Amino acid sequence: NMAKRLGKRSTAEQVSQGADLGGKNALVTGTNTGLGKETTRVLALCGANVTMACRDPVKAEKAREDILLGASGAIDESQLSLLELDLNSLDKTQQAAEEYCQRGEELHLLINNAGIMIPMERRTVDGFEAHLGINHLAHFLFTNLLLEPLTAAEGARVIALSSLAMSFASLKHGLKDINWENRKFSGWPAYGNSKLMNHLFARELSKRYEGNGIVAHAVHPGVVSTELARDQNGLFSMIGVLATPLMKNVEQGAATQVLAAISPEYGDSGGLYFKDCRVAKPQHKLANDGALAEELWQRSVELVGLEE
Repeated sequence: NMAKRLGKRSTAEQVSQGADLGGKNALVTGTNTGLGKETTRVLALCGANVTMACRDPVKAEKAREDILLGASGAIDESQLSLLELDLNSLDKTQQAAEEYCQRGEELHLLINNAGIMIPMERRTVDGFEAHLGINHLAHFLFTNLLLEPLTAAEGARVIALSSLAMSFASLKHGLKDINWENRKFSGWPAYGNSKLMNHLFARELSKRYEGNGIVAHAVHPGVVSTELARDQNGLFSMIGVLATPLMKNVEQGAATQVLAAISPEYGDSGGLYFKDCRVAKPQHKLANDGALAEELWQRSVELVGLEE
């Protein structure tokens, strides 16, 4: 039994052993480094065609070349395509989704991997607190605008990158001051809120669209050693926590999202939360609160201006 052998130290390649994703299309956000890059590599090794959705096309192309070079022919260059996606702007996020939809292909796997974790207060182009705007709202909009190719796949999976940092969340029913306009900003609760929202989004997406064959799960990747590099304007920073010996490497960090995305046993019904390559209990008392999930969905629709 594979599940018994899998755990905290399992790598993405180990959990994908024997998986055949030939003919399947995947899209991963935030693929130029870290977990997104490793997830892309492993899905492609299994035969998937992967769209690498990144804000910086130059870095994305470099990551694509790295993956192809390292695979020594095991991945065909036709398997990796690029999509420019800037989650800091809802307009640009919409453009990226429309561009993908114009390809007219089914989307079997959507892995919403991109995210920020920053201690200071920042605002997106649209005036949203950055964790809310990038980690939740932009991915919310992007996913909703991809419902057509996801439905066409007749068995799609959407993976939201959550985190046990949801335990820091201050979110409550009523979603008061969700955009941090009336209180002093605090980094951990803001990040925690966005990670709780990622889980609530996966639950509600599954509830609404399982009839269309779309299943969504949320994943805690573990505390992973990824680049802490910030770009010059400091808008995005890779998720990072003070290094400890407990940290996973990137190969281990990507394992849980790959498992949740491709393991046949998690394809029928959604809303599960995974950590260390197994189903776990999410770390917040409101994580499985259906009323809050629905309330967040409605508010998100309003905030992003989505016409449902």
